[in-house]
Amino acid sequence: MHRLRSLIPSANYLFVFEAAARRLNFTAAAEELNVSQPAVSKTIKLLEEATGLKLFRRERSRLELTAEGERLYKETQETFDHLHMVISSMRKKHSRDIIRVSFSTSFVQLWLLPRLKGFKQLHPDVALRIEESSRDNQDMLEEDIDISARLGKGKWPGINAWHFVTEEVWPVCSPAYLKEHKLPLTPQDLLQHTLLHFEERHRSRLGWREWLEHNGVMAPQIEQDFVFTDALSSIKAAVHGQGIALGWKHLVHDHITAGRLVPAIDVCHRSGDTVHLVMPAQRPPKRGAEIFRDWLLMQGADADLSSAETVHDIAASPLGWTNDFE
Repeated sequence: MHRLRSLIPSANYLFVFEAAARRLNFTAAAEELNVSQPAVSKTIKLLEEATGLKLFRRERSRLELTAEGERLYKETQETFDHLHMVISSMRKKHSRDIIRVSFSTSFVQLWLLPRLKGFKQLHPDVALRIEESSRDNQDMLEEDIDISARLGKGKWPGINAWHFVTEEVWPVCSPAYLKEHKLPLTPQDLLQHTLLHFEERHRSRLGWREWLEHNGVMAPQIEQDFVFTDALSSIKAAVHGQGIALGWKHLVHDHITAGRLVPAIDVCHRSGDTVHLVMPAQRPPKRGAEIFRDWLLMQGADADLSSAETVHDIAASPLGWTNDFE
């Protein structure tokens, strides 16, 4: 038996004392500990009898610590904090980090999934819970999200942000589509083509009208033969030769590298905004969340598409080009 027990019969005395000393109110301590106020008073009395110390005094209906109470409170709190740190550290060594991340469906499907295997090979101890969200304005603290992404200038209350990729939006299509249609030479020419639209209910993103106006086509008359509820579907439709979609460079990069998509014309829209990785600032980040954030930042999503081969380049080649989808 530890010799401390000869002075304090129950460790619960110290937990009750710590709460009462911190709150300086027996009723508040009782609510915190989920016991009655008389139970707190009785426990404090038993602790004072066991130690032979006067720990509290009443001054004008206000509870105060005596000098002995102040010293015991300081020592008790430091001991509890140290034990908490040691036990937490030991538990972490025997548990996996579980990180909750939330991104758009298009980001998860087009950018993240092709790269996840590489992350797991490097960090097998980090478990990801991946949420596909249709909103930008999530309360990360309330919804217990460790990492997400937002488009903007990087200044949001209660949020830490890291530059991930600058916003560049290109018209993209498959070689199969343009094999059957006249090549667009200017943004105005795009109005003669099938433009693939999307309208997300809870997220505001650049649409065809805004893209065309930014590139000198004012008040365009646009046919809307295809309207999807997310960017992912419009890009997939472009891959399958259904028309020309708006492609954010990091979302279409892999399709362009593989030759499934090409920039329809050598014109893009650069908004000046940035997609940022974001984490809640009100709580310390988990170790695994920092590892996943740093891995995301190392992937180089800001790859330049301005040098990508376009359909015009392919058409000008002596060898021409082939349709991989036939």
